[in-house]
Amino acid sequence: MTFKLKSFSKYIVSIALLAVFLMYMDIPVLIEKISSVNMRFFSLAIFLIVGQILFLNMRWHSLLQVGNREISFKVSSLINISGYFANILFITSVGGIITKSGLAVRHGLSVLQAVFITFLDRFMTFAALVVLSALGLPFLYHIIDSTLLGMLAFSVFSIIASILLILLALRSGMLRGFILSSRKRSRLIILLREYTEDYALMLKVGAYSLIAQMLFIISVYALAQGFVSGQNVNAAQFFALIPVLAFIASLPISFGGWGVREGAFIYGLSLIGFSMEEAFLLSVQVGLVTLIAPFFVGFPYMLQPDFRAFLLGKKRDLSAHTAS
Repeated sequence: MTFKLKSFSKYIVSIALLAVFLMYMDIPVLIEKISSVNMRFFSLAIFLIVGQILFLNMRWHSLLQVGNREISFKVSSLINISGYFANILFITSVGGIITKSGLAVRHGLSVLQAVFITFLDRFMTFAALVVLSALGLPFLYHIIDSTLLGMLAFSVFSIIASILLILLALRSGMLRGFILSSRKRSRLIILLREYTEDYALMLKVGAYSLIAQMLFIISVYALAQGFVSGQNVNAAQFFALIPVLAFIASLPISFGGWGVREGAFIYGLSLIGFSMEEAFLLSVQVGLVTLIAPFFVGFPYMLQPDFRAFLLGKKRDLSAHTAS
């Protein structure tokens, strides 16, 4: 009941925000902008998001391999893509988390391992956005109010510092008594150390995460080329803004980021010359390409006869295909 209430509240938030933005927009101008959408750039953006998903598949596959597990890239990709489809079907990230964790359990992981890896996978996306936001802060100096920029810088570096302090505390043994007082906490910390102390793994999944998010940013830039002002936008400022806006849009207060993403784009992109209508339409296009791209990646898998068996957890049916 509580889950349904939260999902319903997210619908309300998204619908309310979108309605408010449309009320303040010049609809004839918005329609004119829609008619000027460049489908070549839209197609390019989809291609770039497909590339992003492939790198995220590689990250997920790398995380699944810890502990000498023999899970093929095809199977790990299917698990990840199923998470995307669950997000679309249930219009909430919770659906993707449950689906990925459940399928990982069916392929040999314990419940704790599956949930841990799923959240670690999502955390790496969060971390990549924070890092890219930090790198982009110097380029925002001249377009954001100094007080707001200071708050943004403080927030970004506080998140980074908090993560580092937690990792140092865990490695130093300061929390040893607290950890050992619970068997579940002990198992969780063992898993955490198993991953974070594998520096080659963390470097690899970190690189995959950064490349994936950079592909996303480039895809947004490609979409922006369909607009008059977008063609003349300062590329450095645009690339610095998008990670911040993507981070805001990822806040779990609306369904699929709809409404929150549009608000973030309208405010953020207005700082570099986008009109309200252009920023809104760009945000909607971002939402559409991120909905469409997973189907391009997942469609070849869906055509295979073992896809239904995979979803039902019948690993035997997959064994003949895992080498592909």
